[in-house]
Amino acid sequence: MEDQNYSLPLALDRIVAGLPHPKCPDREAIHQHLYLLMVTHFDENRFDSRYGCALWEHDFSVLSQIKWKDLIRESLEEAVSTYEPRLTNVKIRVEMEEFEVLSKTNNYIRKRVGIEIKATIRRTNEPFVFFERIFISPLSIE
Repeated sequence: MEDQNYSLPLALDRIVAGLPHPKCPDREAIHQHLYLLMVTHFDENRFDSRYGCALWEHDFSVLSQIKWKDLIRESLEEAVSTYEPRLTNVKIRVEMEEFEVLSKTNNYIRKRVGIEIKATIRRTNEPFVFFERIFISPLSIE
């Protein structure tokens, strides 16, 4: 039962060719799903407009850093509790760093968000830790 999850990205060419799609263990599948929740903005999923998190609603907001992190954490808590039933005892921490980017043509500030999710895998009662950092405003994958 451990490798019953399809891995991302989807290999539609393999499916169309009648070949089996690559599978992955539960931990990797949960990690991939949490990452997908984190980088999906509301209304992006046409079957469920609530899927995603508020990160993209507030990436350019002029809020205090504490208020901003609380909004993102609360949004992720709701998303994980709604869309990731394989986890229990979920604790989320959000960090934000600002970097000054210097180039030959201009200087600007980039925000980098770190998301840590500590939880327990419901089926096995094992601890699970997710940690990812992404650049926002505009989005860039590290």
